[in-house]
Amino acid sequence: MSAQAPSAPGKPLPPGPMQAKVKAACTQCHNTSRITEQHMTRQQWSDQLEKMEGLGAVIPDADRNAMLAYLTKNFGPAKGGAKTAAKKSGD
Repeated sequence: MSAQAPSAPGKPLPPGPMQAKVKAACTQCHNTSRITEQHMTRQQWSDQLEKMEGLGAVIPDADRNAMLAYLTKNFGPAKGGAKTAAKKSGD
């Protein structure tokens, strides 16, 4: 079993038209911290959604673009601050 049981609710998701759908699709197997702690590009979020679908998440095709827009707006690279923009020294 690779899914993390949602033992604690995690950080609340920001308000928006897709908040409830993202929460419904993503918190079946893990808490919201798994989302809120990520800061990925739209393509990385898309890849992540595909991965989660392969593990059983239900993401309707009609909602996919809106979910990606919500995730990228709220948890994109710009929201990560210096921690995602900084490279390790020596790279």
